Parts: sequence; C-alpha cells; structure tokens
Amino acid sequence: MSFSYTLFLALLLLAPGLAVWAGLRAGERSELISQAPEKPGSTFSLLVIVFGALAGHIILSGLFALQSGACRFIAPCVRLSFDPNVYRVILTNGRSAGVPSDWAFLCWFVSLATPALITGALAYLASGWKMVRDMREAATFGWLKRWVDLARPSNSFIIAYVVTTLEHQGANVAYEGIVENIALDDNKAIAMLVLSSCDRFLVRITSARVERIDSDHAPIPLIQLEAKQFVNVALEVFEDVETPPIDEDSRG
Repeated sequence: MSFSYTLFLALLLLAPGLAVWAGLRAGERSELISQAPEKPGSTFSLLVIVFGALAGHIILSGLFALQSGACRFIAPCVRLSFDPNVYRVILTNGRSAGVPSDWAFLCWFVSLATPALITGALAYLASGWKMVRDMREAATFGWLKRWVDLARPSNSFIIAYVVTTLEHQGANVAYEGIVENIALDDNKAIAMLVLSSCDRFLVRITSARVERIDSDHAPIPLIQLEAKQFVNVALEVFEDVETPPIDEDSRG
C-alpha cells in the first residue's frame, strides 16, 4: 500500500476523537452485561469521534494561544528555528515551518499526540459519572436496563429460568441459576447467558399445564448457554433482606 500523506494527516487529526471513543469503551464497567460490539457505521460513534477530535484540537489550540500571549505580554520565550504551532504549519502547507530540525518533528508529533492523551483520559474518567453511565446503559441495555438497575445493589441478584432445545422423553431440559453475565445482540435480544449455582430440571408442556420435573443432583457451578440452545428465558430479581446493600458509587 502506497503512503498517503492526506490519509496519514487525517488519522492524526482524528486521533483525539478516536481516543474519546476508546476511553468511553474502556470505561464501560459492567460485571453483568458483556460489552456489545460496536456497530459498523454507527452514527453515534461517528459523532463521538468527530466532536471528540474538535474538542481535543480546541484544547491544544487554546494552549498554543495562551503560550503565545504569555510570550508576548508576560515573559520572553526561547526563539526557535521552526514554528512550534503544528496547526499553523499544517494550514499553511509548511510555509510557516521555518527551518525544520529533528527536534521540530518531535515537537509536532508530541503536539498532535497531546490532545489525544488528554481527551482519552477525560473520556475514561467521564465514563464513570452517573449521568454518562445512565445514557450509555440506556442505549446499550435497552429493555434490560430496568432489571440491571434492580439488581445493582450488592444484596440483589437475578435468577434466570432457561428452557433449552434439548429434549428427554418428550420433556425439555431447563436450567435455573444466578445470572453472572448476559450478552445481547444487535436487536437487544439475549444472545448468551452465564449462570452459576445452576439447578437442572425437566419441563413437560401438556394441553392442561406446564409441569416441572425435579431430580436429585448436585448444582452445576457454572454453565454458559447460547441463544441457539434455548427456547425461552425468564428473569426474576431477588433481594437478600438479611444482607445490607453497599452503594455501588461509593465503591468506585
């Protein structure tokens, strides 16, 4: 692939926006819900990248403006053989670059990396704020957000009842266990479940009733079920009234 200066420059200028996107994604902390893959061509992601890039360049250009004002009105500055303002160099197609040296290229690349580091760190910190978390979870979890909020206290948990496609003597094998992790697909449907302390039983459906058939066996410590393996899923939130809840925000 041939080198393209335009593409290289575009990626450098978009770096702060990409850092914002990466910071928000890295800050998505949910032990219950797996992080959903990013949709190709997502309008929201595009807006985050574009406005994140603008914010980063506004920060850096503001620092350049402050530095220039300080040199002019407060204290003398060191004279350089090159122009340290990388934006002026880019917009003038290098006419204002002066006499580039090895230190000039280092200065320009560090200047372009600085807004990406700043915006990425700020986005990562902002991802933990309640307002940002609620907006992200509303978009990511969809209908499941209500159940996530109910199960958020440390003394609450979700029990899942899963009827699978596996049959035994005309009855379906089913599982009941504590939900450890849920993965959703693009339509916000459950794509995968991980259950712990799982009980196994049979479900026989007749014209008169739905019959549950239990048997004596040790609970399954951990099991993973994919959507293609189950017919139906029911969720129920339980609260351990004997254990006081711990505020999640206070735990960080």
